[in-house]
Amino acid sequence: MNRLRLFGIFLLFTVPFYCYAAEDKQKPVSTKKERNLITKGNSLYEDGKYKEAVKLYEEALQENPSSVVGRYNLGLSEIKVGSTPGDTTTQAKKILQEGIKNMQQIANLGKNRSDLASKANYNLGNVAFNNDDYGNAIQYYKQALRLNPDDDNARRNLRIAQLKQQEQDNQDQNQDQDQDQNQDQDQDKDQEQNQDQDQDQDQNQDQDEQEQPQEQPQSSISQQAAEQILNAIENKENQTRARVANQNAEKSKGRNRNKKNW
Repeated sequence: MNRLRLFGIFLLFTVPFYCYAAEDKQKPVSTKKERNLITKGNSLYEDGKYKEAVKLYEEALQENPSSVVGRYNLGLSEIKVGSTPGDTTTQAKKILQEGIKNMQQIANLGKNRSDLASKANYNLGNVAFNNDDYGNAIQYYKQALRLNPDDDNARRNLRIAQLKQQEQDNQDQNQDQDQDQNQDQDQDKDQEQNQDQDQDQDQNQDQDEQEQPQEQPQSSISQQAAEQILNAIENKENQTRARVANQNAEKSKGRNRNKKNW
């Protein structure tokens, strides 16, 4: 089974499904040729030969376009091909999108095929996670658990995705605050420059207007300033925790004084 290591944990794509004689009572019974093609495709998949597996699953779908097992396995193989590390070609992206499309069709089967639909949602969650799309990853993992509450991998990945989403939100919030602060600083600089220009014009009415030198922005905050900021934040947090602890202690004392001794 192939594994993708991310942030110290393993996100596992599920293995292909095997085709049975009556895979879906609402669909035509699969043929022997279709089953053989899927079985051969599964062997290639397990050997890591995903491109070859794709071809056999496509042939199985030509034999029986209604094969949900064939479509699930095809989507899974296409995702593996399109997610090859280092391959950022247009062709790889196209194959990945085809895999996602096929996997979404199976995910939408819901309770009609909860076994396949749950795994399809799990795999789509992994794709979204790999693309840092933690919001959609969370939704896919939740749906996988709705269909299969015993899926421990989906439950674990859901927790990780939620933590990554929280971390991402905090980073975005900090970036917005930095941007607002920079805008305020730029406005202050513009006001200072305008004031300086007005003063120079008043003092040098008989002289030609001269170009004002532009102040060079700082490229980055100094290490000393960064440490001071971090220490200030840490001290503030410690003060807040101490204040809360004192408040809780005062409340506890008040409750003890109100108790009556019988």
